[in-house]
Order: sequence, then structure tokens, then C-alpha cells
Amino acid sequence: MVKIGLLVPYEEMLVIAKKIVKEQELEVEYMRVIQTVDAVNEARMAIDAGVHIIVARGYQAKLIKQYTNIPIVEIRLHAQEIGLLIKKAKEITKKEHPRIGIIAFENMLCDMSYMEDLFDVKLLTESLGRTEDNAKALYAMSEKKPDIIIGGRITCEEAEKMGYPTLFYRSTEESISEALHSAKKMAYAAESEKQNTAQIETILDASFNGIIKINTDGKLIVVNKPIENLIGKTAEQVIGTSISEIFPEFDMGAIWDILHGKRENYTISVDIRSQSWILLVAPIQYDDKITGAIISLHKVNDLVQKKKHAQDEMILRGFTAQATFHNVYTENEQMEKVLEQAKEYALSDSPILIYSETGTESHVIAEAIHNSSERKSGPFVSINMSGVDKDKQLEVLFGGEYGLTDVQTRMKGAFIKANHGTVFIKGIEDLTLRVQQQMVRVMSSWQITKTDMQSIDNVNVRVMVSSKTNLYCLVKEGKFSEELFYLIQGLTLEIPSLSQRKEDLRYYFKKFFKEYCQKYNKYLVLTHGGKDKINQLLWQGNLIQLKTFCERLVITADKRSIDEVRIQNLYSELYPYISEIGGEEKVVIYKSPEAVKLSELLEKYRGNRNLVAEELGISTTTLWRKMKKYGVEAKYK
Repeated sequence: MVKIGLLVPYEEMLVIAKKIVKEQELEVEYMRVIQTVDAVNEARMAIDAGVHIIVARGYQAKLIKQYTNIPIVEIRLHAQEIGLLIKKAKEITKKEHPRIGIIAFENMLCDMSYMEDLFDVKLLTESLGRTEDNAKALYAMSEKKPDIIIGGRITCEEAEKMGYPTLFYRSTEESISEALHSAKKMAYAAESEKQNTAQIETILDASFNGIIKINTDGKLIVVNKPIENLIGKTAEQVIGTSISEIFPEFDMGAIWDILHGKRENYTISVDIRSQSWILLVAPIQYDDKITGAIISLHKVNDLVQKKKHAQDEMILRGFTAQATFHNVYTENEQMEKVLEQAKEYALSDSPILIYSETGTESHVIAEAIHNSSERKSGPFVSINMSGVDKDKQLEVLFGGEYGLTDVQTRMKGAFIKANHGTVFIKGIEDLTLRVQQQMVRVMSSWQITKTDMQSIDNVNVRVMVSSKTNLYCLVKEGKFSEELFYLIQGLTLEIPSLSQRKEDLRYYFKKFFKEYCQKYNKYLVLTHGGKDKINQLLWQGNLIQLKTFCERLVITADKRSIDEVRIQNLYSELYPYISEIGGEEKVVIYKSPEAVKLSELLEKYRGNRNLVAEELGISTTTLWRKMKKYGVEAKYK
């Protein structure tokens, strides 16, 4: 049974809701008044209590929607409620054609298209994105010269201080009743969908492998009944169609390699219709000639089907992996090999070790592996150990309160939260030897123990870890468990840095640059020299560093054209070289002797390039090129 919960900001709304529930015999078992700062935690508590749909209002609804995956029904002001507010505003202002300001969260207002004509008023609206936007919204509203302002309590209090008459909007019986009935309809639809999904899954689970035969042009020749069921089309409808049209999820590059004899077989995990499958491709050979290929699809059994209720709870709490391999863009050959290797690893259930620098796609790839594995319906829990105190590491990973015997009162660690799913531990190199040893014990027996004599929890978790440091070197130094190293070393990925992938560096810079130009409404152009400079610089923070650099570059640009001088100067400002001098760390900015000489002469001649070029015995064109090369600018124009 799908359960409905109600979370509202005011006691008076709760009283109204209880009256509606009682009179109309609605099934709403969970109703509470909450503070906005607690909205997300309160929603998660409701989820723990078995709620599947939440009815909420305004900013609280927005926060719950943003930070959880539970369906939300928003309480909006009813047209009748707004009409009564407008009528009351006219009485207060005593004007025939008043200018009425309305400040509210955008998800609270209904359609007000005809209100002005119906009530002979001028409506002025300002939307709030968050509660902190009140001051900004009031200032914008004051520019429109309203006669009265309608808003929430904080808005009304601030507006009164500015000298405006105000009206507080209240959600009355009409809007609350409408939201509750919408939630009831949603619950009914969700219940029906669950029943339909169960029936479809039963049919698919009873099916044999799907078989497809294609010719050398990649067109379908034969499909069996399970494939017809999967794609929702008959064989007659798809025969002669390109395999890429029917299954865009397939890696056509690998299939073409099979058809052209470049590889003998291909096995990968692939996501089709929100279900994981093992894809096997083998060539059809006759007289040493490839005449086509056989493609077999084997459905991966869902490890967490028996734990469906626990799975739903995890998903509602946000422990889900969003990314797939489609979210990882690359034009780099080395990175393409890493992605293909990652897809192969998704077929396994063994631990994976990812070596990567800060800011690479390691987290996205970990999510993609999870979503291509038989654990995709289970939780995906990610934890960064680099920021965890050493004395808290054991508690964070395996749970706290080891002195308690009641399992329910113990704090659940990452391994318990990820049960029947995947745990991704970033910064594995930062674990203490004690915690490393506990990981060995858990991964060997899949039991988290309170003592050597008494087990607490049995866990079934796929472990993925990442490290910036070569763990073998740490093993040799005695800083990393040799046993744990060999447990996680079998399936290893090494993600190349962005500086090693110039093609991807150019793509992502162009992408971020365009995004921020659009965001800040600027039309900027990068010169050829600027593009070359981007490729020459070292991006140790990879995508994170590149993205923040792009935003700073765009937001502070005071010229339409951005060249290598501007880029070099900003890079040196943001990421200076730090060196230890006399026992203290100091910023050291290196300049070549020629650059220093240029700067001195430009200062001497107050930026007159003709005089500088004359003293150096070079042309002004050559001088300009040298200034570009070293990022030297004249202070005087």
C-alpha cells in the first residue's frame, strides 16, 4: 500500500489538514509541522516511517524534492484564495485600481492570467528561489511601486519595516484539500504501476536468452521471441533495420570490429530498458569469411530482488548512482580503453581499484560500473576517507556504538548502508592499518563483527576504491596492508589525467566556457593563442580545476577577446608555485630574465612600445610577440 505523508510549516495548516482527512476519510497516516531547516531530515524520517509520497509547501517542498527522490505534491495557493486576498487588498488600499505586489515561491502560485481583468487591479509578482532572497525580492518589488504587498510572514515583516501595508497569504482548506486529493490520485497510480511492473518482470524472468543475427552491414536478419518482448516490436517490424536503431545502447565500434575480423569476441554489460544484460557478440564464419554475427543477450539476475523494500528505502534516501557510461565523454584513445575495461569489470562482482588524480571522472565511472552491474537496483554509497578523522574511520565504514548489544541502536556504517549494493571508498590510501585490517576481515567473511566472538551484521557488498597514490609503494613502506592490497588489486583502472588527454581538455574547456558565457550573459571569444595556452598549462585538479578556472575567467573578463596573456596571468594568480624558503612556505612567481627586462623597459617608458622596441633594437611587432609570450602587459595605454 502506497502511504501519504504531510509536512507543513504552520500549526494552523496541520489543523485544517486533519479536519479534511477526517471528514473526507483520506488515508494520510503521517502528518507533522516542521521547520524549513529540518525539511530534508524530516522527509527522510517520513521515508523511514514508510511514507512513499509527501505533500509539502513552498521552499520546504523544493528542498525535499532537491535532496531526496521521493515524489512530492506541492500545496499551491488556490485561485479562490488569491481572489480573496486581492479583494482584501483593495479594501485596505481603498483604491479602485491598486497595484498589488505578490512575493512567493514560484511553486506556490496558481495560474493568475485573468485575475487583473476580473478584479480591475495591476498584479506585480516576484519569485523567491530561497528564503534568503526576501531582501532582493522586496527591493525589486519596491522599484515597481506597489500599493500593498502580499507574502509570507518574513516578507510581510520586512515589507512593513519599509512602510508598505501587507497581507499574509494562508493556505486554506481549498488548497490543502486539492493537494491531498492529488496525492491520493498519485498513490493510486503508483500502486497500479507496481502491479503492472511485477507482471512484466515475471514474463521477462521466465524468458530464455535473447538472440539476434545480423549481416555484415549490421542489419537484423533474425530475432527471437524474447527480443520481440524486450523491444516491443515483432520480428517483421524490425528485420532489415540497423542494429544501432533498435539498440542505440550497443557499442557499434566493437560490433564493427567483430564484423571486420579485428576481434574474435566481445562481452560487455549493457543497460537496456532499465535492466542490466550481459551482451555477447561472436562472428559467423564460413570458408574463413565473416558473413555476419550472432548477438546474445543474457538478463542479469537482480541480487536485491529479495530485498526490494530495503532497496526502495535506500533509493528514497538518495543512495543512488545517477551516472552511466553515456555520461563519460572522451575522444582520447587511452581513456576509451579505460572505459571499455570498466564495462568489462561491471560483469564481475570483485573489488575494483581506481587510480586517479583529483577532479577526474573516477566517481562517474564508479557510478556507471554500478549501474551496469547486477547490483544496479541496490544502493550506491560513496564515502571520501580523506576528510575523516583517523579515530572515526572505523565508525564511518562499519558503524559506531560498539558497546551496544542492540543492533537497531547502532549507527549504521557505509558497509551496512550499501548492503546488496556498492560501496565506493575514495582515498583508500588514507585508511589506518587498523581499519585496513578490518576491511580484510569483512571482505573475507562478509561479516561485520563486534568482537572476534560475536557477529553483528552479515553484508553483501561490492567494493570499489580509489587512490591517488600507488598502493604497492605504500605496501613496501609498511603503510598499507599487503593482504588488502592483493584483495583489491585484481581489477584495476588507471584514469589518465586531463593534461594527458588534450582532445578531452579542449572539449571540456569549450563546454565550460560556453556554459559560463551563457550563464553570465557574456559574448566572449578565445584567441588562437589563448587556446594554445590552455593546452600548455598543467591542470592538476583536472575537471574541477578547469571548471572553476573557466568561471573566474568569464565572470571577470573586461574585454570581449581573451588571449594567452589574460589566461596566463589568471592562472599564475590562482595557482602560484609554492616553495619553502628559510623554513617557511612562500609564493614564488618565476619570470625569465627577458620578461623582467621587458617589464622594466615598459615601466621606464610608461608603456611606449616604440621607445622600448628602439632600445632593444627590435621591431614593435617582435616586441608585441615577446610580450604575448611572457604574459607581460604595459601599465600605460
